[in-house]
Amino acid sequence: MILIVGATGYVGRYLSVYLKENGYDILALGRSAKVQQFFNENEIPFQYFDMNDEASYKKLPTNNIDAVVCLSACLAEHETPVEKFFEINTLGVYKLLEFCRINGIKKFILSSSHKVYNDINKEVISEKDGISFKGDHSPYIISKIAAENFVEYYHKDFGIEGIILRFTGVHGYGEILGHLNTDGSYKKSTFEIFFERILEGKKIEVWGDQSIKRDHIYIKDVLTAVEAAINVKNISGIYTVASGVGYSQYDEAKALNIVFGGGRSDIELHPEKPGLTRGYIYDITAAKKALNWAPKYTDMIELYTDYKKEWESKKYHNYHYILPEQAPKTL
Repeated sequence: MILIVGATGYVGRYLSVYLKENGYDILALGRSAKVQQFFNENEIPFQYFDMNDEASYKKLPTNNIDAVVCLSACLAEHETPVEKFFEINTLGVYKLLEFCRINGIKKFILSSSHKVYNDINKEVISEKDGISFKGDHSPYIISKIAAENFVEYYHKDFGIEGIILRFTGVHGYGEILGHLNTDGSYKKSTFEIFFERILEGKKIEVWGDQSIKRDHIYIKDVLTAVEAAINVKNISGIYTVASGVGYSQYDEAKALNIVFGGGRSDIELHPEKPGLTRGYIYDITAAKKALNWAPKYTDMIELYTDYKKEWESKKYHNYHYILPEQAPKTL
């Protein structure tokens, strides 16, 4: 059996369905009662679980557990108290690892973040470049680094196979790309603005230097990476999971325009206006070699063609409360 912690989240819902459809025995774990409906609809075993609640651990199965996949995270929002990051991202992971040690579970897979490379300015970044951070999101980043260190500790001292997957930005239907406040107010991202204007056949303005490119990974490539980590034998370590390809906002706008707008919208470049200040492309050689994995959706047209199918089906719709008048049409 595979225990999926944080299954009620964006990646967790996709992963639960994917693994079940591919014949894995899974148990989805999470705190959101509202999202439980999703698991009921998809006939996926679900159990309430709080990483920091001792009673929750006592209710978990302990026999024939092949791996624990931890996707749970307190995300990098500016208004989040610093202690919350460490309570969930760090101490929660420690308690899960301790559960694995006590019950003889030999594989632990941790979802981490490319934000640990936040202050590295290179054309192509890899795990060999170490970690670096700055800015408002540093408490979140530090909490994730501490969690990674706990995974390495439990591997060295207790023999648990610990695989850390540092995901770059994950593209896919159901994700929130803008900024959601606790009152439901929402500030849309550039991507979401492009998307809505393309649906309406309106002109798009792309700001900034288009030589700046970013590496995003499609949700379905994330799923195959996690599956590869589940199946690989006698491997521990840190692996950056990305597409290995960089795209500018202009590249994204063109692909969106073709797939969602039939090429109707005019696209104007405005390099004089403020745009992205930093790009990043990742070397995924280590993940390819160690996990025997490779991304499939590295072409933007193919990516958004599949994205469109998911957007039309609305199967993986987002469960967060957003003021209706401010909700992006991507959801």
